[in-house]
Amino acid sequence: MTNPLRPVGLGPVGGLRPVGLRCAHLTDPLGVAPDRVRFGWQLDGTGNGRRQTGYQLQVFELKVPSGPGPVSGSPIWDSGRVRSADCTDIGFDGPALARGARYWWQVRAWDEDGTASDWAEPARFETELDQSDGWQASWIGLGPIRESFAPPAQGGSPDPIASSLNPAPYLRLAFDLAGAVPVACARLHVTALGLYEARLNGRRVGDAFLAPGWTDYAKRVQYQTYDVTELLREGENVIGAIIADGWYSGFGGFNAKRAGAHYGDAPELLAQLAVTFADGNQRLIVTDEHWQASFAAIRHADLLMGEAHDLRLEPHGWDGPGYDDAGWRRVKTRPRDGRLLVADPGPPVRVTEEITPVSIRPAAGPRRLILDFGQNLTGWLAIKVTAAEGSVLRVRHAEALDDDGDLYTDNLRTARQIDEFITGDGTQTLEPRFTMHGFRYAEITGYPGDLASEDVLARVAHSDIAPTGTLLSSQGWLDQLFRVIDWSQRGNFISVPTDCPQRDERLGWLGDAQIFARTASYNRDVAAFFAKWLDDVTDAQLPSGAFPDIAPTLHIPWSGAPAWSDAGIIVPWTMWKMYGDTAILHRHLGAMTAWMDLLERSNPDYLRSRDLGNSYNDWLAPGRDDTPPELLGTAYWAHDAALMGEICDAIGRPDEAAGYRASRAKIGSSFAEAFVGGDGQLTSGSQTAYVLGLHMGLIPAELAAVAAEHLVSAIRAADWHLTTGFVGVGYLLPVLSSSGYDAVAYRLLGQDSRPSWRYMIDQGATTIWERWDGWSSEGGFQSAWMNSFNHYALGSVGEWLYRFLLGIDQAPGTAGFSDLLLRPHPGGQVSSAYGSYRSVRGLISAGWERSEDQLTYRVELPPNVTATVQLPGETADQARRVGSGAHEFAGPALAQAQLA
Repeated sequence: MTNPLRPVGLGPVGGLRPVGLRCAHLTDPLGVAPDRVRFGWQLDGTGNGRRQTGYQLQVFELKVPSGPGPVSGSPIWDSGRVRSADCTDIGFDGPALARGARYWWQVRAWDEDGTASDWAEPARFETELDQSDGWQASWIGLGPIRESFAPPAQGGSPDPIASSLNPAPYLRLAFDLAGAVPVACARLHVTALGLYEARLNGRRVGDAFLAPGWTDYAKRVQYQTYDVTELLREGENVIGAIIADGWYSGFGGFNAKRAGAHYGDAPELLAQLAVTFADGNQRLIVTDEHWQASFAAIRHADLLMGEAHDLRLEPHGWDGPGYDDAGWRRVKTRPRDGRLLVADPGPPVRVTEEITPVSIRPAAGPRRLILDFGQNLTGWLAIKVTAAEGSVLRVRHAEALDDDGDLYTDNLRTARQIDEFITGDGTQTLEPRFTMHGFRYAEITGYPGDLASEDVLARVAHSDIAPTGTLLSSQGWLDQLFRVIDWSQRGNFISVPTDCPQRDERLGWLGDAQIFARTASYNRDVAAFFAKWLDDVTDAQLPSGAFPDIAPTLHIPWSGAPAWSDAGIIVPWTMWKMYGDTAILHRHLGAMTAWMDLLERSNPDYLRSRDLGNSYNDWLAPGRDDTPPELLGTAYWAHDAALMGEICDAIGRPDEAAGYRASRAKIGSSFAEAFVGGDGQLTSGSQTAYVLGLHMGLIPAELAAVAAEHLVSAIRAADWHLTTGFVGVGYLLPVLSSSGYDAVAYRLLGQDSRPSWRYMIDQGATTIWERWDGWSSEGGFQSAWMNSFNHYALGSVGEWLYRFLLGIDQAPGTAGFSDLLLRPHPGGQVSSAYGSYRSVRGLISAGWERSEDQLTYRVELPPNVTATVQLPGETADQARRVGSGAHEFAGPALAQAQLA
């Protein structure tokens, strides 16, 4: 394998300059709460040992239209020269930021020689509207109206599910802009109870899908802001929107229950267009009683059930000037209520990739085709068709094929995943607008003529989380595992971290999220994504302090389950560790404290045996799950207490940190007394029990080594297979490698019979399965009740690939990748591995290759990052310190017995 890292060499030294400026983990956000304004940047500069010794940050208010430009005039806040290496999590320390205002900011840095850089290219941010007087709009809609959709080709009996769905209202308002004074700036603030697609003068506004995203609508509704200055015109203008049920009033949860039982009956729109003219005057165009509405081509649109279009009913030109809406009806209006309207803090859902089918083949039945896209994905199809008016096409979606080569849909339970179209005349592109499907295969019925691969696309959509991690090794199956983990993350990070994207569930399970959060953070930039979702977690917290099992809650009242509710501590801690984000710790400290207080009140003996909720335990562990719930729950409570000690230290609360450490000591003592024998054996011999005890430091130090031997014995007794479910799987290989058993870790990683990761890969998996035995040659498909083929939890092994295989980790007690511990763990059949992680401070690359007698390790660090490098077999005293730039190290290639 070719080494992808550049050759080591000092190279010319260039100027150090800030790049990649971000506010609240976003680039130029058009809506951010003032208390979330935190600045960060990376540094660009050639040469080794480059570092920042100081910075200066300035913030300017941008007055529209007559104020100073982005870097002229006087700043409202100037930090002055701050002697610090900090380049992330920089708080705003100026006068109170105005609501609904526009700001520009810039930064410069001083390098290791005290030389100042030029000012960085300025960045911008805009603050969210005031809750009380920032909004003048009212909620509008048409209310719940059920209309059946029965395409003629399917006979006259309508689908009972489709008959219960809402058609999607089209909403419009014409308004006039006199041309005497030109428009200087225009912002559209828009949200929905449900989903919306905003339109302005015949153009789609923005590129987001499934907006405004999913929240607990009774507590918090997020809105988006768009710059629409260039879409306005002199004279008549038309603002419009289509709204759909989405998570608000569509089907959701188990057994495809209508979300009306959870949130509301029908979608509504709230929008406000703020137009600022060159003379400084402003005009607001808002949703109110003057809007007109109609039902049209979208007969229903549902996230679980799919979408139906009758394109003969499309009112062409409805969203532009000159359209006659005389036949439209007045909207229903109601005033805004007490629920919070907040600027969306997360990334939008976007189409990030388009895939053509790898095969198209006919199937039994008239005009029936089955398409294979070669990849299990989340999104929908866009189909180009030339057909006579009134032709009917039906598209079904599935993750797998059955023994007859037809779509396997039993595991969808009551979700339909069906899109239906009645065509207009001529050439059209058929695609839904308000639904998502999890699928690799699609069945198209009714396509006229021959379908060419270039006439159909799978549009891959998910929250727009940029890729940050790479891996390339000497083992193709390992590289495929890495890709499979990432595809599962993409397919399930859709506004919230769902468990699966296909069946009638798709919920934000906390247990799945907490075990995968660190892998997720290495794979992709999820800082803003999790910042949004943690608000959902806190919204769903019970008055008792119990965190929910699911967030947004969907009014399913489950809470308090060990390893699930503990995500309320683990995920904020992980965001701090990965991004240096102390703001998220401050924001959720009250919620975290309430949870810890509940645990201590409920369990005065410091064993977590009460208030265990549903106690999912080590969910879907293969075979018998014999990890005692009290052991698992107590281990996670101890882990929470340890993390809270770190959290409180990080935000300057040393007394509280000491208190949590004292609690952690008591929990640890109770755990050891209840579950640890004098010979290091646990009362349960399960792999997960040992993994939790070792990972969470709950086995007395003098017994840790022998306990690790017992873990290896348990693995040997399972014929060198893992027996961990959702809870134990993420910690299994890290514990083995940390305990000196790399050879065992690699043996599990490369195990090709089930249960194992490689078994999935060898069976053709392109996303991580929910079950280790989701399909087998002997038994076929597992229980259809719980058998998703896109479920990221078991992919939490990705953390080990970064931290141990590549050795990209942080020094103990640090956060935000300012100080690294680069300590690779080569082994198994892997002879070389290279990869990278684009951290909040820049790109970190690392890789190794080994021959019979030598290991070569190459690393490259960005400016302002230092590292301790420790090769296998070296003690901490033999490690070396390095700064930014490219470095190469060599050492003996240890035999597998030594690594074991």
